[in-house]
Amino acid sequence: MFDWPGGSWQDTVRLVLTVLSIYGAIIWVALIFWVFRDIRQRTRDPVMQIISVLLVLAGFLPGHWIYLILRPRQTLTELYERSLEEEAILQDLDDQKACPACRRRVRDDYLICPFCLVELKEPCPDCDKALDFGWLACPYCGSEKPPAIAPGPAPNHIGEEQRPGALGGLVRRSTSLVRRREN
Repeated sequence: MFDWPGGSWQDTVRLVLTVLSIYGAIIWVALIFWVFRDIRQRTRDPVMQIISVLLVLAGFLPGHWIYLILRPRQTLTELYERSLEEEAILQDLDDQKACPACRRRVRDDYLICPFCLVELKEPCPDCDKALDFGWLACPYCGSEKPPAIAPGPAPNHIGEEQRPGALGGLVRRSTSLVRRREN
């Protein structure tokens, strides 16, 4: 009546099952290799690496699905990049100066705090750029700073009032600007 191409239908079924078995075995080995590489990128814990590979080795597709559910979300590289970003943000926040008296943010080139009028830096006598109190010379024009008054109790200059600062030391507050505002 009807002849099966290539011999009997049982031989064809055997051939199809053999090809599908080889294909399944290749997929299985590829999944094991992929899980091994993936878990090594996500954790340094050797026990977790072995358990993940054994899960896929013993469970094939269901084991792989369980692995995908339980694996760490981020790779070690992503975690490292995220920590670098957080560190850079924290460094940017640390780089921003704060007034020693009121703790508000001030720019590095401010001579006085615009909020509480505390003197933050002193102007260069030649170029009027902002100089830190500890500097001996101006880095902008090269002129030497006039010598400081001998240490001792700080005199209360006319036009300035002294009050304790946030760090425990005395801070000078310019009252000449306050007078200018009142006029």
